Amino acid sequence: MGEPAIEVLGVYRPRITEDMFREQFRILYGRAPSETDPGEREHNCRTCLDSAVLVEVVVKNRDERFDVGHFAQRRDGLKRDNWQVAWAEAFLSADGTELVVERFGEVPASGNLRVAFYVHFWDPAEPLNTSYGDIPCPLPAAMPARLEKLVPYELLD
Repeated sequence: MGEPAIEVLGVYRPRITEDMFREQFRILYGRAPSETDPGEREHNCRTCLDSAVLVEVVVKNRDERFDVGHFAQRRDGLKRDNWQVAWAEAFLSADGTELVVERFGEVPASGNLRVAFYVHFWDPAEPLNTSYGDIPCPLPAAMPARLEKLVPYELLD
């Protein structure tokens, strides 16, 4: 077995609709956003949604150090507990065309992994922190249709 390695296949922006924004706002604040006087809460909700990306990676030769929870982006001045971390991860087939376990399921026990996960407040200038060190990432691109279908964006509750 070779050394553990992680390859970033892509970073993708999900398509966020106005309906998704309104529903997310209702979930977070218990009411509809203001149509005439958008305020700080509307701005914060939009910023959260607009900053989200889906990161797709391949993990090769993983060992006992690997943890999906280690995928994060460092934030200077914040403790690691406050960094943005992977959430809503999905484990995909080797070719990325199907789920190998149900969403929010357990990490497959062995073998290489192809995993996609969301991160909020993505900073394209910062690397992805992983179990095996920091990895530079490509700039965010449009979400491929296969990932939009397999790993749709989930609203926060």
